[in-house]
Amino acid sequence: MKTSTAHHISFANAFADLYLDKSNGEFALDFRRQEVTVYLNTTQYQALVLLVQQGMEDEQFVGYLTWKEDPLQCEDNQMFEVCGPDHIVCMTCTPNCERVKLTFDLGMAIDLSFADFQGLAELIREAQADLEWRRELLRWNMSDTGSDFASGMQD
Repeated sequence: MKTSTAHHISFANAFADLYLDKSNGEFALDFRRQEVTVYLNTTQYQALVLLVQQGMEDEQFVGYLTWKEDPLQCEDNQMFEVCGPDHIVCMTCTPNCERVKLTFDLGMAIDLSFADFQGLAELIREAQADLEWRRELLRWNMSDTGSDFASGMQD
């Protein structure tokens, strides 16, 4: 579900809420079941987008995530790891534990269930497909002097 005002754009589903403050280009990612909110700048948000996109491109990982393959039947030592640009955010998943861990360079790690991670991925896909959201990202990328990961966000 999308909500938009003159100052904010937000997307929400049963697993998370994603907010963009239009006036300063900051993001808040609220994980509902963990009751944790992560505040990100544009670069950190874009690194998260790339990380989630890369993770969801791994067919074997997605097979476990969606239970097409039984995660409880995988080897104990099997692990999936994806690191985003400059290690701003990294993902690790041990399928037989049915958990995905996101570690942010701002000293925070979030332990997600498979459903939570799928919910986050869906929320990010929905936001990235929204014209108003992309327009705000482009506006902030053009005025930002930091790293620009926008070129990696193309579908």
